[in-house]
Amino acid sequence: MTDSHCHLTACADPDAAASPELRALITVGTDLQDAERALELAERHPNVWVALGHHPNDAHSATPTARRQLAALVTHPKVVGVGETGFDTYWHSSPLGEQRELFFWHAELAAAHAKALVLHVRDESGGETASREAARCLAEAGLAGGILHCFNGHPELLETGLELGWYVSFAGNLTYKNAARLREVAAQVPAERLLVETDSPYLTPQPRRGERNVPHNVRYTAMTLAQVRGVTLEALERLTDDNAARVYGLAAGAPTAT
Repeated sequence: MTDSHCHLTACADPDAAASPELRALITVGTDLQDAERALELAERHPNVWVALGHHPNDAHSATPTARRQLAALVTHPKVVGVGETGFDTYWHSSPLGEQRELFFWHAELAAAHAKALVLHVRDESGGETASREAARCLAEAGLAGGILHCFNGHPELLETGLELGWYVSFAGNLTYKNAARLREVAAQVPAERLLVETDSPYLTPQPRRGERNVPHNVRYTAMTLAQVRGVTLEALERLTDDNAARVYGLAAGAPTAT
């Protein structure tokens, strides 16, 4: 099974979290220093790959120097994605204009190196400003081969992403009792665009909620996704493994053990 998005560097024991039972894990570096630590982990673990970028909540710290240094790491053989980038109005830590400018920088970097772009979207409670801005900017960038990380179910964002050939990744919140609408959406996403993730150490799925999340828990989200789509866990695992390998370009290099 593949965890298409996690943060190993934020886990209590990053090396232990890089479970050898998983076919592949994509750990996300959220700034220059975090990306360097993520690459060190990937070099130690054959099933770990890296996406790197400047998180939108820290857009104000993405200086020209930091961007140049981060961009230089994209050619590392273990880097398979750019981001996470995107739009966040939940924390109000960076102005939306700064997030927008940083998104287009990431989109250009991903296009230049033929890497998957990983999109973060989080709205303030009861709002949809971040989701609508993400849909607009995705359409403007016109970039294919991206990932709607921890998808929130927003219909405009989903429509735009699918039109551009993007993949849709579901995290542990899919398993929560109050996520009935998200499960309805997950049942309708085209099979060839589905991914599962943990976003470890965050968004721990049921029945492990209350603990710090780890990549091995991706199975619980996959179980829920299989149930709402009416397929077996084994079939869902094969499907999402294949999808992750395709979008991240892992088909020739990912370990074959499950």
